[in-house]
Amino acid sequence: MSLSSDLTIYTYDAVIVGSGLAGLAAARELTRAGKKTAVITKLHPLRSHSGAAQGGINAALGDEDSVELHMFDTVKGSDYLADQDAVELMCSKAPETIRWAEQMGAVFSRKENGDIAIRPFGGQSKPRACYAKDRTGLAVLQAIYEQAYRDGIEVFDEWYCADLLYDDGKA
Repeated sequence: MSLSSDLTIYTYDAVIVGSGLAGLAAARELTRAGKKTAVITKLHPLRSHSGAAQGGINAALGDEDSVELHMFDTVKGSDYLADQDAVELMCSKAPETIRWAEQMGAVFSRKENGDIAIRPFGGQSKPRACYAKDRTGLAVLQAIYEQAYRDGIEVFDEWYCADLLYDDGKA
């Protein structure tokens, strides 16, 4: 079978499949690191499921909270089935991740003193859910998408990843 002459071949250092928060954040960081990056997504990025998250994002930001307690609550909530190394990484990076999302432009709800508001949520023993009213996922998704757009990340929306072409063992 010969290839048609009108077949376009795209070349990237990294291709992210999926344009939710994780996909867009990964694409943005790769682009900032100098990698030519593209995102393939079956929906427009602002329609990804990440936008449906409402309650908040857990992070040990409060004075009476700790990463260790956040880790314990997370492992306990998983009936002790969670990968504890992954839980440790997630919980220890959570405050930094909230600040990163804020720097990207995500607007979190605030206390009167200006700190990010936190509330109880999801079986945690301390209030630690940082939130943006009842639209946390959408607020963060819009901020990250805007930054990806500004960085010129190429997004192929309404595309499906059915096949990958291989060249010398690389996809």
